[in-house]
Amino acid sequence: MTRAVVSLLAMGGTIANERAAGGTTPRHGAADLASLLAGLPVELRTADVRTVSSRAVTPADMWTLAGAVRREIAGGADGVVITHGTDTLEETAYALALLVDTAVPVVVTGAMRAPHLPGADGPANLVAAVVAALHRPLARYGPVVVFQDEIHVARLVAKQHSARVAAFSSPSAGPVGFVIEDEVELLLGPPPEPDRLPATAPPDRKVELVVAVTGSDGRLIDAIADDVAGLVVAGTGAGHLSPALADAVIRVLRSGRPVVLASRCADGPILRRTYGGPGSETHLLGEGVLAARTLAPAKARLRLLFGLSAGLSAEELFPPRPSPTTPPGDEGADHDRIA
Repeated sequence: MTRAVVSLLAMGGTIANERAAGGTTPRHGAADLASLLAGLPVELRTADVRTVSSRAVTPADMWTLAGAVRREIAGGADGVVITHGTDTLEETAYALALLVDTAVPVVVTGAMRAPHLPGADGPANLVAAVVAALHRPLARYGPVVVFQDEIHVARLVAKQHSARVAAFSSPSAGPVGFVIEDEVELLLGPPPEPDRLPATAPPDRKVELVVAVTGSDGRLIDAIADDVAGLVVAGTGAGHLSPALADAVIRVLRSGRPVVLASRCADGPILRRTYGGPGSETHLLGEGVLAARTLAPAKARLRLLFGLSAGLSAEELFPPRPSPTTPPGDEGADHDRIA
């Protein structure tokens, strides 16, 4: 009987770390990690894309990784597993969702504890990721993250804890499934809309992310405005900025560069028609700022960056929702009470 083929692509991270003077650093490649999978009835193909801490991963690296994934799929892999550091794992997973047609399951995993530490989680995460990569229905979910036996879609997953082994969750919906007894159990259907871009190209545009805080006066945006092709702003609450920060955002818009508004909250959408006044969502959207809706700020940045690089307009990437059919009324009262 022909064994299934799984491609293992390594990017470095804690799962590949080795103890060294001054702290652990990534040293082990895909071939080393493959030794942890010796008992599984699969044929492994291994390749090292990068061997770095994920803090060093760039959009250009994500593009390179996407190309490697495409080649493995074209070469007949039944599934692809990527090992990656956890700091930016959710961003790389979402970049793959933008760039790769997942004809087979594509799974991203890693570790929170280095291999030499008691209770190292890398081996278990890697085995679960391979099991998930062999579950053909997962291809319809786009790239997924497998961690602590849970399966999360790239759009929703986030690193929620800086140090615990159970570091990842999906605040809006929870995991879509889990791995148990070397089998996949799916709990929820695939995302209603794919994130994959209609055109892709190497990243050649600069898009920055600015986080709103109390008292933000816009000087940071003014300082970088001439050097960016677009901007993502993580607003407070449901999409709000201080009046001074809002003025700076509008100056960027009037210079012909797009601005996307996300929320710095871990969960929830950008509102459209509840609050008024300078810096409110109605003010910003009325000026032409685009809403990220429920997409996290870091992922909205990647969508804008890769989309603009591919020649897509910001409006194609973040299409405005149709105007509501009913005028605003008492339905906004609850927002007033809980914001």
